[in-house]
Amino acid sequence: MIINFKGFENTGIGIDVNKYPRQILPNNKFYITPPYVHLSLTTTLNNNNSPDKKNFREILDKFPNSHQCDTINFHYDKYYSPSLKKYKKEFWLNDKPLILNDSNLKIFSQLSQLFKKISNTDFLPFDDYYIKSSECKSNFNYFCMSGKKDLLPQFHNPETVRKNAKYMSNEFIDIMLDYFSC
Repeated sequence: MIINFKGFENTGIGIDVNKYPRQILPNNKFYITPPYVHLSLTTTLNNNNSPDKKNFREILDKFPNSHQCDTINFHYDKYYSPSLKKYKKEFWLNDKPLILNDSNLKIFSQLSQLFKKISNTDFLPFDDYYIKSSECKSNFNYFCMSGKKDLLPQFHNPETVRKNAKYMSNEFIDIMLDYFSC
């Protein structure tokens, strides 16, 4: 079921996945890119037809965005650490590290709710002006720095946004299960 409302604008979610280790330098087997997942979300909250700005205010209060006050920029990295022989996870919220600990559980819960809501949202088609703006490029700087800025329209496509939000919503379930099992 798709819920139809407009509590977000300029929403985009990009995912970059490397499933297998890759040797970076052809003559040196020690320079390897490990398996990883990188996800970037950007969304600007508003209260049009839904009080999302109010509902997710705590995220912005605890991790304010100094450039765009109502925008959430979330970055997630999961990568394999050969020395630890396990996957590590890192979280960034509005350019600040987000540590998974008891004091941040409410923020993680709200982010999980946000991704779940986005995965069920019927978005309007993206604004082409925003896609070409420096604001969009700075929100997706990981992709722009790696030469993948031509993917920005795809990351704002409503179907892609819903699919990537669902992926992260499921990832949050695994993250929280791991956290509570320790």
